Order: sequence, then structure tokens, then C-alpha cells
Amino acid sequence: MGRTFTGVGNRVSYIFPGLEYDLRMIGSDVEKGEYVAISFLNALAWAVGVFILIFILSYARGSITSAQIGTAFSSLTGFVNFIGSIRWIILAGMLVFVVFASFFTYYPKVLARKIVEDVDRDLVYALKDLLLQISSGVPLFDAMVNISKSGYGTISKEFRRTVQDINAGGMQETALEKMALRTESEFLRRTIRQMLTAFRSGASLQAALKSVIRNLQQYQYSQVKSYTYELNLWVLLFIIISVAVPSLGITLLVILSTFGGIGINAGGIIMLVAFSFFCQIALIEFIKSRRPVTHM
Repeated sequence: MGRTFTGVGNRVSYIFPGLEYDLRMIGSDVEKGEYVAISFLNALAWAVGVFILIFILSYARGSITSAQIGTAFSSLTGFVNFIGSIRWIILAGMLVFVVFASFFTYYPKVLARKIVEDVDRDLVYALKDLLLQISSGVPLFDAMVNISKSGYGTISKEFRRTVQDINAGGMQETALEKMALRTESEFLRRTIRQMLTAFRSGASLQAALKSVIRNLQQYQYSQVKSYTYELNLWVLLFIIISVAVPSLGITLLVILSTFGGIGINAGGIIMLVAFSFFCQIALIEFIKSRRPVTHM
């Protein structure tokens, strides 16, 4: 079905300028227009499912009656009145469609970013292994073959693609340039640029790799140090949300109910605690997303 609506997807895909690049980054063979069409169809399926579920629950609770449904098919006025009575259900379905369509179209960017994180995490170990092999007299191509067969995750996959390009008849420098173009990792690009510069200038490849490894380790150390300082603020905010808001918030509500006549009951307290709980989960996930990807 996605291929049937590829033309519509191509017209809509202009509002997602980086989607084609993200799909290429994750190694997907799906075209941008087809992916947008598939995403919208999936979002529509979720929206229809949620609409039907809420409609059935509303009918079971008596919010929607059989008489209203029968009136909707009897006349145009009855149909308009029926649509007005279920407008909130329709709005809920539209909201689900927008949320899931946005999620599906943004998901390739999330996957591309995860690939970059995987590359940066294992890059130091892979480069140290590459440097050790070259220092031992192993040719660069054989060293790259060994890296491609090692357990360095995405780095091994990238080197495997490079080795395949070389085995297919491509030049070694051209294959490395292709790897630099398809990766999003700045340090992998810098490594390849240093290697290519060493090739063309006749400089020592070992010295270039040592420089890149040293710079990458210093960068990761600075990232961890900066995250440590930043973490103090988030921990303080977490303590405020998890401890101060429920206790002081309930106390404040009790005082306001005494002076202002605002009623407070068990439902209000439960809502305040639930709000604090969900804020804690959101803050934990945010702190996790801010954590630097290092593997020193």
C-alpha cells in the first residue's frame, strides 16, 4: 500500500528535508516518498484503531446510544448532530494520527543518531587495535579486514563495507573517502582524513592514528567532566520534584483550602503525586539522553 501512495508521499516529503539522508545513513533501501507514505498509513491505522476503541468504550458506558447511531443514518441533520456528539473522539483520533506520523517520520533520525553513538563508543578500541596491527607490520588492508571481523559493533560493519568496496575493485583511498562521506561521526571522519593525508604526504600513519586517539580520549574526558557538573543541577531538580513538590505541595494546598475555601480531597492528592511521578520519569529519561557516549 505504501508503494501505491508513493506519489503523495513525494509531495509531502518536502517538509522532511533530512529524511532521505537519515534513511541512507541507516542503510535503508526505501525511498523517501515511499517511507513517508508508509509512515502516514501506519499512523492512520493507529488513529482508526484508537477511534474505534474509544467509540466502543463510550458506547459501553452509555455516552453514545443506539438511538444516536440510528439517527445518524436517517437524515443529514441527524448525521451532523451525531458527528457533533463524538467530536472529542474524532479529535482524539486526529491527535493520535499527528503524534504517530511525527514519530514514524522522526524515527530514522533517532536510528542514525544511535549509529553515531555506537561508532563513537567503540572507536577508541578499534583505533587502538588498528594502530597495534600497523605497528606490528600488518598491511593496512589486512588490518581493516581484521577490524571488520572483530566485535566492534557498527565500526566493524563500516570497515566491512569498506573492505567489500576494495575487493570489488575500488581503490583503497576511494573506499575510505566513501566511508567518511556516509558516516556521521566527526571523529571517524577526522580519523579517515588523517589517514588519507598520511597516505598522500608520505607521513607516518602510526603518528596520525596516535594523534586521533589522543584527541578522542581528551574529548571524551571533557564530555564526562562537563556532564558531571551538569548532573549536579539535574539531581537537585530531581530532589525538588520527588521530595519537595509532593510534601510542600500538599501542605500548600491544605493552607490554601483553609484561607481560600478551595477544597482538597484524596483525588487531588493522588493527581499531585502522579504528576510528580511522571515528571521524575521524564527527568530520568532526559538525564539518560544527556549522558555522553564514552567507552574509555
